[in-house]
Amino acid sequence: MKLQLKLLVLMSFVAGCASMFAFSVPSARAEQQPIKKWEHWCRDIDGVPTNEQLSKAGEEGWELVSSTFRPPVVQNGNSVGGGATFLCFKRPR
Repeated sequence: MKLQLKLLVLMSFVAGCASMFAFSVPSARAEQQPIKKWEHWCRDIDGVPTNEQLSKAGEEGWELVSSTFRPPVVQNGNSVGGGATFLCFKRPR
């Protein structure tokens, strides 16, 4: 009985190994996509940008990717700069 069980397991193993070659699945090949190239545009806007300014950029194909607000800089009670929003956009070339 033990010999028959061992023989059955061995035959199953050999059959499994043989079927691996008969039913092999071809490996997947990833298609290489061309590298997308972008052009960039950054701009300082006094205060906060309006919807009109952002809509105009969007109509030209620009996508907003970064926005940073720089608070006003005050020295000795006087504003010496800042208070602007720095926007960076990108679009495909």
